[in-house]
Amino acid sequence: MHVLVVHNRYGSAQPSGENKVVDQEVELLRAAGHRVEVFERRSDDIADRSLLGKAAVPLLVPWNPAVRTELAALLRTEPPDVVHVHNVFPLLSPAVLAACADAGVPAVATLHNYTQVCPPGTLQRA
Repeated sequence: MHVLVVHNRYGSAQPSGENKVVDQEVELLRAAGHRVEVFERRSDDIADRSLLGKAAVPLLVPWNPAVRTELAALLRTEPPDVVHVHNVFPLLSPAVLAACADAGVPAVATLHNYTQVCPPGTLQRA
């Protein structure tokens, strides 16, 4: 099976269980004989952006058209059997799901937290 794993890695300054889960998933699938590719962004890369690029990041959180275009091109070139989406914030955005739909590639998502409905991801007030 050909699997594409999509993930926006959390900053390296903080340990991330989510990053670890993604790494382990890729390792386990490959060890089981599956072909696995990774489409990812790294939150650490925000620091390397220009001032304007950094200011634009919040605008890309809800929808990143450049990522949709890039992923759609990848999916057209060699479509996987399935796309497994993990974290899409802040650099990927839900546009990755639209790219999968456009290409007719099935996508599944693992929601490790509540960031889709609660920016801090905790689903708690106070």
